[in-house]
Amino acid sequence: MGIALVTPSLLLSLLLSVAYAALFHLWWGRSLRHLLLLLFAAGVGFGVGQFVGTLVRIPALQIGEIHLIEATAGAWLALAIVHLATTPVARRTQRARG
Repeated sequence: MGIALVTPSLLLSLLLSVAYAALFHLWWGRSLRHLLLLLFAAGVGFGVGQFVGTLVRIPALQIGEIHLIEATAGAWLALAIVHLATTPVARRTQRARG
């Protein structure tokens, strides 16, 4: 019997951050490179949100060691920041108009 390399908390965190990035890419995505950037941003944002949740210690909607609210908020915030940073202003206004 070997040591588990991936804990259930880490696996759930990875699955959620990939799902968030995929959903965001379906909504706003442009290319494969953009998807890779979104995957990275969602993972980093999820990790930062998890860290904030660990510091704050609010037990609301916690699954095991994962602070779901804070980690999800961190992932979506990071995705929004990357989207705003990589999308030209003209395209954002054009898409908002219809």
